[in-house]
Amino acid sequence: DTSKVRAVAWDPSGTAALSLCPVPSTNAARPSISAAADEFLLDVFLSHDGTGCNAEETECLLRQLDARDDWIEEQAQSRHKKGKQSKSMITKLSMDYRAAVCECLMQLQAKQQKQQDMSDDDNNNDNSSNSDNLELLTLSFAISHLAEIFLLPSLSASSSSNFRGGLTAAAATTTKNSRLDDGPSGSLTADTIRYLRLHHSRSHALLDSPEVEELLSSDQPEYYKSSNSAIPGPFEYPYWNLILQLVKTGQLDNAWTVLTHHSACRHAEEAAMTGRPLTPEGEGFAVLRAILLSAPLPGGRGDDYCVDDAGLDDFLEEDILEREEKEARLNNGFNNNNDDEEEENVPPENINEQYVDGVPRNGYLLWEDRPRHADRLRKLRYLRDLRKCGQPSDESEYSSPTVLPEVYQPNSAMSIFHTWQDVIKREASFPSSGSSGGFGLGGGQGGALDALFRRFPPLQQILSVLVGKVPPNIANDPSLTWSETLLMELLYSRPDISPDDISARANAIMSRKGDGRKHALDEIILSIMSGSAGQVVETMFSLCGGSSGAALPATVTSLLCNLLIDAGCISSEEASSSSVNIQTELLILAAEAILSSFSVQEQSNVGVRAAVRLLLPHAPPKRVEGEVVYEPRISATIAEAISHRFPDTDAEARDLLHLCEEAIRLGSVRIAGACESISFSRASFHRSKGHLHREVYWLLRGMEILSNELPTQFQRKFGFACRRHFDALCENSANDLISKLASTTYATNGESKLEEEAFVSVLQAARNVL
Repeated sequence: DTSKVRAVAWDPSGTAALSLCPVPSTNAARPSISAAADEFLLDVFLSHDGTGCNAEETECLLRQLDARDDWIEEQAQSRHKKGKQSKSMITKLSMDYRAAVCECLMQLQAKQQKQQDMSDDDNNNDNSSNSDNLELLTLSFAISHLAEIFLLPSLSASSSSNFRGGLTAAAATTTKNSRLDDGPSGSLTADTIRYLRLHHSRSHALLDSPEVEELLSSDQPEYYKSSNSAIPGPFEYPYWNLILQLVKTGQLDNAWTVLTHHSACRHAEEAAMTGRPLTPEGEGFAVLRAILLSAPLPGGRGDDYCVDDAGLDDFLEEDILEREEKEARLNNGFNNNNDDEEEENVPPENINEQYVDGVPRNGYLLWEDRPRHADRLRKLRYLRDLRKCGQPSDESEYSSPTVLPEVYQPNSAMSIFHTWQDVIKREASFPSSGSSGGFGLGGGQGGALDALFRRFPPLQQILSVLVGKVPPNIANDPSLTWSETLLMELLYSRPDISPDDISARANAIMSRKGDGRKHALDEIILSIMSGSAGQVVETMFSLCGGSSGAALPATVTSLLCNLLIDAGCISSEEASSSSVNIQTELLILAAEAILSSFSVQEQSNVGVRAAVRLLLPHAPPKRVEGEVVYEPRISATIAEAISHRFPDTDAEARDLLHLCEEAIRLGSVRIAGACESISFSRASFHRSKGHLHREVYWLLRGMEILSNELPTQFQRKFGFACRRHFDALCENSANDLISKLASTTYATNGESKLEEEAFVSVLQAARNVL
């Protein structure tokens, strides 16, 4: 109702706050908020919904923008050198994005745990909003991880093309080249296993639970019982259920660690240390150790030297490890930063000592995209651990147990895998694949593990999983999830599965669980595994907070959509034929979420800069296939954000102008006009403070933008604020000069002092004009 509003204006200190000054009421009612006589009571409304952005999310958002800008710069340099751009670079950008989100998640989880501990002390448990944000970010992390595996190119892709990258991806025609399309059999198995372990497995949480800690500290953990055990499984005792959980997910290194707490295993170890002969059970534990610690499983067996489940450690640590190794070589195998505490650590065992003939300890690396590169990082981690224990690390003495290929070779991986399983069948006396029968001792051949099986029957059933034979009591266990079933199949039955068969197997397993009806999230996972990039964007937008008005989820959604478009997963033809450009819509929504989220917490300077950085690469006109492609809404959003912001300092204004220089040079007139308004706002500020020389500087800076930095056909010489006010300033200064000179003409003869002061004043006025 305009009759009740005196004035409407944007809050000059923010970007999304609209201030309404109401007409004074005629009744005698006092306002709800007390105010001084010379103050206005303003109603403030936000142009967009914003939920705020905490420090951890802000850091993540800025890290993602930094990674995106670095990638764009690399693409520009590659085009300048007329070189071909590898499609794997876009996968590295995705890993940069995920690394930022992963770090943010760890910080938020630590912060939530601290707040929960404090609230428990105060009997206050209201952390629901923080938990919701954490769950949405965790889901975003999982979806982006899955999309990276099934939709983006491999890091080892040797094929290159004239890949145009982020600056022209919306209109460029690209050819989809994901690992799902052209990957050989088994090439996605390792990454899929790591994804399932990280996002769908319960074993990580179990190992950190108080129950497991109490179980392992008991004298006979194999007979430990709890009235309300949180360890699911088909066996009577939680100890065996815990081992089964680790075996189901392929964490055989951890499974052996749990087995070493078994009372019989401890007795066998004591006998070996005292030189007494091993009992049949002791020999069985020795064979079991060799089997578990040699497993050439895709995705690794859970030791400290294989690729982590997030798939980021190799990517993040490589430069650090290389630098540490170089420093160590300069110091005869030692690092200078070793302290006394580190030297007391227990040195690691030789990770290349072979336990099983024909099965190298690093055999699991054969399932990686780049086996030789992964082995190099494995060696660097091992040498670093030696240095931490005060031992010299001589790279020349490290010899790999086998020469790994440069890229993934399915035949080599399967050959070693079958050799390992054959050893298990021989030592466990399991029936061969062609014989019938259950899971008892096969044929009375007397394997090394028979003594353990007779005394501990659950162990035989657990080890049968390693050869791809899942006993009925394990397969029909109600607590068995679809992800654990799929993990067992990929790990032990079909590690060489074709990439496009993974979604089919997941669908079949999901359909068998429960009542056969799949949850909404299960359908989403299947769709992405089948190669649906549109499902990724839809899920991020609708379920992961992309439409919530929160800055980080909206930005993650927009950047992931850009990645999929750049990779050709969402074709340019579909984007251009649609009445709605999804890339532009998500970019604008993300920018609005950033602006409003930072505005509500009075950090508009950070919000404006972040929003402008997000949008700028998509703002200037671009020439694609002979046609000029221009998105006016992006430029309009940037111009609106800048024009609503009153910079607090000259440094902030210069920074915003510097960000927009390239867009102005390429002809974005609206952005140039907004930058001119920034210059004028700073000139007005300095005029109010009486700083004439600074006022002149900013007026001239605004004139420079519109009269010099724009392309010639768009330049303006007159008719804008900075030019009008500069002309007025010159006229006033000229009038000042004339007045001073006139007063000097009528000065009294002989009053040289007054005449001199007048001339000095005239010269100062002239200096100000200049």
